[in-house]
Amino acid sequence: MKRMLVVIWALIALPFWLTALTGGPGGETIPVPGAAMGRLLPHAVYHPVYVVILIGAILYLLRVRSATLSRVVRGVAVALVVAQAAAIVGMIGEEISLFQHGGLAASKEVFKEPLHMFSAYVTEPALLASQILLIVMTITAIVAMRAEQRLAAPPRAI
Repeated sequence: MKRMLVVIWALIALPFWLTALTGGPGGETIPVPGAAMGRLLPHAVYHPVYVVILIGAILYLLRVRSATLSRVVRGVAVALVVAQAAAIVGMIGEEISLFQHGGLAASKEVFKEPLHMFSAYVTEPALLASQILLIVMTITAIVAMRAEQRLAAPPRAI
């Protein structure tokens, strides 16, 4: 279970914070030191890459859900799957908007396009909720693992 949690952190938290540190998919939207390097990925490539990462996170969350007996961990894992699915829907909407406005050559004007804006309003809260739910799931999973260890320990070891 510990390894699964590490992989989930790598699939959910790492891309989110890497994106934040580099200034987002546009590279210039937030004045941070990483944004000075320019874009990490072109905007039209960023969304499909992130969708693949989100799908991997969902698969691992389903594995965690089936690997534990804790109802709380299972419930938080389902909530995380829902948040990740919402982020996927938002990312796909943003990608559709990008392809409608030039694809790889899309200008910054695409950020003002209604479909892109609406999709971003779905994506951003879903990704932020994922960060919060990830912390909650980690804490509850650690508590559940300790409880399982106490129950599995011989009576003298308690």
